[in-house]
Amino acid sequence: MQRDGPDVAMLAYTGAGSFDYVTVYEIFGVDYSARFGSWYRTRTCAPTPGSVQLDGMVTVHAPYGLDEAESADLLIVPGWTKEHEVPPRPLLTALRRAHRRGARIMSICTGAFILGHAGLLDHRRATTHWAMAPLLAELFPAASVDPRALFIDDRGILTAAGMSAGIDLALHVVRADFGADAAAALARRLVLAGYRAGGQAQFVDVPLGQEPDDPLPELLDWMRQHLDQRCSLSSLGARVHMSPRTLARHFHRLTGMSPHRWLTRERVLAAQRLLEVSDESMERIAERTGIGSATNLRQMFHRELGISPRTYRTQHRARESRKA
Repeated sequence: MQRDGPDVAMLAYTGAGSFDYVTVYEIFGVDYSARFGSWYRTRTCAPTPGSVQLDGMVTVHAPYGLDEAESADLLIVPGWTKEHEVPPRPLLTALRRAHRRGARIMSICTGAFILGHAGLLDHRRATTHWAMAPLLAELFPAASVDPRALFIDDRGILTAAGMSAGIDLALHVVRADFGADAAAALARRLVLAGYRAGGQAQFVDVPLGQEPDDPLPELLDWMRQHLDQRCSLSSLGARVHMSPRTLARHFHRLTGMSPHRWLTRERVLAAQRLLEVSDESMERIAERTGIGSATNLRQMFHRELGISPRTYRTQHRARESRKA
């Protein structure tokens, strides 16, 4: 098998978040082509090629310079530990050039500050660690900073809330590039959650652990198994003996989003899987997942994934044919 997937540039610079770098490298840098037919071609790039000391006294070798990063399909920006300082100009220039060429730019945790200094967050939604979100919003007022989201993908600018959220975002990228089944299989291999639907709200001032009599986890399982059914706040609340208002509050505490938003994401994931493994029509897939109609399915895919369901199916079939 060959690594003939997207070109990825892992950016390394002095003081970059070592955990950010190492965990995401596990997904993009390790060769999984034998399992998935192809995989990413990943290079480590630095302003000055050679040994680069990240934070925590971790040193990585960067054989390539920023010219290689500029030509990549996806650039990974680990955390920036000097939030108040402007990053090196060559780094910002490389990011701007890559973005203008159409590359995806993905930051992890405080790496969003580098994107902000490069002007890539202007008029876009973005996130970072909840504790640093107010500063990000203050320094870059043209950005719309959402401290609740685990990750955000806004027109090719991808930001993750914290170190572990970088893994969630990396799996989101794999899901877009290689399909929902590939992302789920990789998550199982790495003993990760295939899709953590919650937001940062679940980590801010919330006691660790889950109450043993909390009925919401069972409700989430029921909703996943009945995606084709209409679910109102009233009907869902009746299942767990809560008022709609109480349910909405508890649901947001557990998942970081509203029941409607959570259900939308689950329906899109289910539709992705059906597009990958079946030849069912768009109408039938829309019915089975509760999306309703082929028109709704197209609109939802464009909003959530940026492509049409037909294009998603075609791309997945093309990847599968290359495996054979």
